[in-house]
Amino acid sequence: MRLFSSFCIAFLALVALFLTSCIELEERIKIYPDKSGDYSLSLDLGALTQTGMDAFKPSEDILNFPKTVENAVKDVSGITDVKAVSDTKKGLYQVSFHFKNHKVFKKALLQLAGMKYGFVVPKYMKVGKHKFSKKNIGPLITKQINKQEDSPLLQDFMGVEVSSMINVKTIIETPHEVKGVKKNARAVKSDDPEIVEIKSTLKDILNGASTGVVVRY
Repeated sequence: MRLFSSFCIAFLALVALFLTSCIELEERIKIYPDKSGDYSLSLDLGALTQTGMDAFKPSEDILNFPKTVENAVKDVSGITDVKAVSDTKKGLYQVSFHFKNHKVFKKALLQLAGMKYGFVVPKYMKVGKHKFSKKNIGPLITKQINKQEDSPLLQDFMGVEVSSMINVKTIIETPHEVKGVKKNARAVKSDDPEIVEIKSTLKDILNGASTGVVVRY
């Protein structure tokens, strides 16, 4: 009985560790006065790595996305400072680059779509002198996930939906103080007057939460 009790305690502790070990997906966009910008996308699996839950990592195709993006956009005119990071020990996977303007960013996405990710949206963002807009790709994300047979993202683990444990965050840094935010109830101005943040989970997005936004500055 004592052995069984110890097993139960250990099992519950493991479940608790997993349920508090969320996957972090962060998109960061910094806009400069000349309408150029920096873009980065990072996938942080550090919490899973630290708790020994490596078995729940995404597929190799997803983990290789930094190199895939780097290879696709590095030769696009107007795209510079391309960096790809795949740190398996820390569980951090990231890609970043500088784009001359939103038209160049569109060319980069078209190049990327032609290589592998056909669901990427060419008109993903638009940068104006005093306005930034980003398209809502939530419906496309939902469609792609639903097309995958037996997708782990749509399954439960210990009664908890996997999609609810994937945090999705977008950070938008503007060249001037933010004057207004529209078309996303989750978008809020941070303590920094030039930054807007959008926080949600994958479950929220699958249930209709928007990933798009319009920011005036």
